[in-house]
Amino acid sequence: MSAKLMAYPTRRIRQLEALATNGVPYGLIAIILFFVIEVQILSSSIDHILRKQMQLIREGEEIEYKNGMENTIPSTVCRWPPSEIGNIVVKEVFNITLCVRGSLQPRRRKRAKAYTLNELFGLSKMTGSFAFDEFSLLPRRFWGRMRVPAAYLTYPQDVPITDVVEAIKRGLPVLEMPDYNFPITILSAPKSACREGEQYDLVIVFKSALLAWNARSSIREYMHYEKSRGSGMKVGVVFSVGLPRKHGGRMFDRDGEVISLPGSAGDLLEMYDGREAEVMARIYKEMQTYDDILLADYEDTYYNLTWKTVTNYRWMSAFCRVEDVKLFMTVDDDHRVNLSMVAAFLNRVPQYTRRNSIFGSVARRDFAHRSPRNKLYLSFREFPWDRMYPYARGFAQLVGPDIVADVAIATAYTRYNYAPEDVYIGMVALKLGIPVYEEATMYDHDLYRRRNGKRRPVMVALAKYFPTA
Repeated sequence: MSAKLMAYPTRRIRQLEALATNGVPYGLIAIILFFVIEVQILSSSIDHILRKQMQLIREGEEIEYKNGMENTIPSTVCRWPPSEIGNIVVKEVFNITLCVRGSLQPRRRKRAKAYTLNELFGLSKMTGSFAFDEFSLLPRRFWGRMRVPAAYLTYPQDVPITDVVEAIKRGLPVLEMPDYNFPITILSAPKSACREGEQYDLVIVFKSALLAWNARSSIREYMHYEKSRGSGMKVGVVFSVGLPRKHGGRMFDRDGEVISLPGSAGDLLEMYDGREAEVMARIYKEMQTYDDILLADYEDTYYNLTWKTVTNYRWMSAFCRVEDVKLFMTVDDDHRVNLSMVAAFLNRVPQYTRRNSIFGSVARRDFAHRSPRNKLYLSFREFPWDRMYPYARGFAQLVGPDIVADVAIATAYTRYNYAPEDVYIGMVALKLGIPVYEEATMYDHDLYRRRNGKRRPVMVALAKYFPTA
């Protein structure tokens, strides 16, 4: 008997012998036996192959799972704020472009989000959906009945921003990469504030025009006087500037409209047009003398104040330990700050509220300027709604330390092509759910004279209202 037949179960052999006893020819029995044995062997092989394939599949799934787990391990390098300043140093300058990790999870091709007329305006009987870039084509009468804040929250980039911010802070991957993470480099960081190991009651970032060296000199003298008055506060002061404009003078293209920047800001741009080397030589000398200049690589003009503001938030969140700062403040260089009033504010406002909010002179009924002859011109394409959401006016803002990183990250997910810097920060705050509170002791322009008839002490006002300024 063959080896295959020997391996065949005894019960089956007896069944075949019974067939022979009943007169079935042995040739037919042999054929049946051959096919039965081959089927058994084939089944065994198939079973082995299937087991092997399942093992490979399981191993593949395990490898894929491990790769997924590796991608969700928090990065100590690719996160914001950086774990250490050395992580953003590139050839002796500081790259403050956000490092964002994309998820390995496959996603469909990115499409512009569309919104129904019911979502935007409560027009339930009208059909159709529109992407943000199509909003300017809608009838203007619709915007009088826009839903708030639903319509505002469509401003690009419409993502689950709080989840994205938390992921980037932890060094985790995100499903949506930022559309507005433009390259920004700090060319020189000052040591006049946020020194390692030191604690500050207040860190002031003056949004200073590059060519306003006289204003900076005046502020330095004034702040020296303020500190000597005995407020007892530890205060750091920084002047945030960019690079000279390469060409163009006072003329700017604002979303297809040519605008001439009026006033002294435009005059200075005309005066120093083509004199970059001279301007930078003067700035470098100022930096060496005072070490209080925050210099970044954007063109420093009125219409790049939003770039300046993004730079400021990235610097505050990366270079200052929030645990060591009680309060941040951003101020225009034509205004002055009363430190005694800031000290009173610190004592008056509860700590959690102070550390997690923005305070200022809140604009609640502002409308977009539609005339190209106005330097504040905004096109319908950029802001389709006429009435703006509440925001703290840009001349001065008090900023809670615990929100600076969130704002710094969210700027990479919020468009800032043409938005004024205060309107822009208001949009970021709205998306993040950051409260914006009125601080009644701040006065812009000539509001101090018009609204403060009894001349009560103020925290912020134009320089001319401070006799010592």
